[in-house]
Amino acid sequence: MMKKLGLLMMVGLMTVLVACSGQKTESTSAQTKVTVDETTAAASAAPDATQAVSGQALGQRDRNAEYEVETRVIWCENNGNRIYGKAYIPISDTQTRFPLVIHAHGMGSNHEAGEGYGKRYAEKGFAAYSFDFPGGSRPTTENKSDGDPMKNSAVTEAADLQEILDTALTWAFVDTDFVFVEGGSMGGLVATMVGLDNTDTVKGMILHYPALYMPQAITARYSSPDAVPDTLSFGDDYQLGGAFARDLYGVDVVSRLGSYPHNVTIIQGSDDKLVAAKSIEEASALFPHAEFHLIEGAGHGFGGDDFDTAVEYGLDYLFANT
Repeated sequence: MMKKLGLLMMVGLMTVLVACSGQKTESTSAQTKVTVDETTAAASAAPDATQAVSGQALGQRDRNAEYEVETRVIWCENNGNRIYGKAYIPISDTQTRFPLVIHAHGMGSNHEAGEGYGKRYAEKGFAAYSFDFPGGSRPTTENKSDGDPMKNSAVTEAADLQEILDTALTWAFVDTDFVFVEGGSMGGLVATMVGLDNTDTVKGMILHYPALYMPQAITARYSSPDAVPDTLSFGDDYQLGGAFARDLYGVDVVSRLGSYPHNVTIIQGSDDKLVAAKSIEEASALFPHAEFHLIEGAGHGFGGDDFDTAVEYGLDYLFANT
């Protein structure tokens, strides 16, 4: 039986996250972009005979350097689903491998949520990859990956991100010493789950208004996993399967934050009506090494000046940690 989630869950971080599909990003780049035809993950994984210039001390990269950017479509695959994504790669005469930021989009959104960040990072010498979660977009949002929305959940997305991370470590343009995950809203939760499970390879996290308490909201909503209906309705046009809630039932990501050994930066809007700034500030204190940045007046999704501010916080973090 279909059941619409009520006001309690809208206040409590589950239904409210549907607004991630409206997540705003803007790119103000004037750099030249070179678009490359579609390729496969296997082709991109071909060994590179030229080693990168490496060995810079942390924080010693040139903040004033500007790079042209190659945009490359790279397909990955997990659980029988082909996953569409775009890589943004700096073009350099002296360097072939770059730190990588993998962006996980929010609930109902797609790779475009990370596109603006990826381009801006690449212009400053950091590669980036943004992709469509299988089954992770609402019907009005284009998703080029395979996958059934009725089977989607934060747990399936974490498995997809894990596969992308493992594949990205083989890409010729990636400096595997510096791989970071980034995510917004539910994508922030997913990025955190994968970061916690991969402390050897994920050297840091950039989290935008992360839905860290989403599992607790789901667990509070239902008496047991069996009480979750087979279909969950988010508004009039967006439906997900019961796995969306069942997979996260009883999961506690927040209690694990203290185990993450690397630096983390969290960027939050003060006027976010969907993910409470106070709760995320409190959660940030549970990480051993985290900075919390509050953008005054920003809501759930950064656009305009707020987007520029979020990019600068991200770049500050990347330059300090590579």
